[in-house]
Amino acid sequence: MILLEKKGLLAKVKAEVDPEWEINGVTKKLQDTWGPAVLFENVKRHKVRVLCGLIETLERIALALDIDPADADVRKIREEWLKRIEHPIPPKIVKNGPCKENILLGDKADLDAIFPPIRWHKGDGGPYIGTLAPVITKDSETKVQNAGIYRMMVMAKNETGLYLCPGQHGYQHLQKWSLLYPSKPMPVAVAIGTDPVYLLAAVTKFRHPPGEEAYAGGLRKEPVELIKCETCDLEVPATAEIILEGEVYPEELKPDGPFGEYTGYLGGVTTVNVFHLKAITHRDNPIFQGTRCGRPWEAGIYSPTVMECVVYSRLRKLPGVVDVHVPPSGCYFKLIISLRKSWPGHVNEIIHAVWGDAEAASFFKNVVVVDEGVDVYNPVEVEWAIANHVQPDRDIVIAPRCPDIGLDVSQPYSKRYLTAKWGIDATMPVEEYKAEGTEPPPLCDDPDIKAKVEAQWEKYGITI
Repeated sequence: MILLEKKGLLAKVKAEVDPEWEINGVTKKLQDTWGPAVLFENVKRHKVRVLCGLIETLERIALALDIDPADADVRKIREEWLKRIEHPIPPKIVKNGPCKENILLGDKADLDAIFPPIRWHKGDGGPYIGTLAPVITKDSETKVQNAGIYRMMVMAKNETGLYLCPGQHGYQHLQKWSLLYPSKPMPVAVAIGTDPVYLLAAVTKFRHPPGEEAYAGGLRKEPVELIKCETCDLEVPATAEIILEGEVYPEELKPDGPFGEYTGYLGGVTTVNVFHLKAITHRDNPIFQGTRCGRPWEAGIYSPTVMECVVYSRLRKLPGVVDVHVPPSGCYFKLIISLRKSWPGHVNEIIHAVWGDAEAASFFKNVVVVDEGVDVYNPVEVEWAIANHVQPDRDIVIAPRCPDIGLDVSQPYSKRYLTAKWGIDATMPVEEYKAEGTEPPPLCDDPDIKAKVEAQWEKYGITI
């Protein structure tokens, strides 16, 4: 936060704001205009300050990774990201840390005292904690921890919902726990206000082992400090602002929602697991951290950016894959791949490799593959490739009954969590031309003429 302020990327709001609507409104305005992160210093009827927008632009992601913001190009960030996660660094366990400056156990652990009741969207079913708070669970067999972002609606002063989506590691941990320890609650911890690299690791779909804390160490290039919880054997970030400790009974479910999802739509009421609070530890004068979900161009780009890093790290090992892009406007449903196509069926192999990936399988409903020369970050070029290269009966592949994250509004609630997926081969059909003994027509880009004109642009006296 100090670095953001030095770089002029943090706004401080000293005026009193109502958590029922003003934090929502101000945050949305800043997201819509790609404005700075914001610290609300005076929340009505509450002592805790609220920080929003910590990593919602490429520039801020670069700062989190100690990269010069002037180099905040998505490909440069991705390459640096990939170098670092190839060398995860195990965490350092410490005995003391700022998150233990205050310890509240039992009845003294009161959400109302530590959490401003923020209604992130007008239609939300209640205030939500877990919009940007890593939820920490542990695999009961391997003992590897996971940190993931799961929404948490406040239900009482010591109780919240916990939306563990099928396919996520937290969900898998709970299912395994229920088999090994039936009717017993699983320990769960929530870290609020962490080092940005820990947060970035938590929104990434890493394969285990190791756990997210080791990948966060790789991103930081030094060990992340963890500290033991007061009530269970979980280990949490020692420098966090606030830690919530609790437990979840696998069979206990309660209604949760509605909630404004990252797709831009208000999700309906669903049944979720229940988090029972047992302890709160926090810094002196803690800062609560959260974000307003919504359309991706409102809610930032940190999740698509890190998902893109993960998918690229896997696919670049396959023959011919040149580049990938997860467009924020695609809500995780769309993936674009540029491919150096080398044999018949090559495109279909790549599409099915995406759908067969354990971490990506629940997300990418639509995979578009274009030729190597098409810029996956340029939507005009991608649409041009689809318009010119695709014959629907030949180039569209459909896979029915695939796993889904449950937020796709193209289906009613009764049909969610299973979806049809479709891939588009938008590469030039070279094989079709060769079968007829001809060649595809050449492009008419004239790059040499373009370069000459660019070199003497001032001569023309035209301002663009």
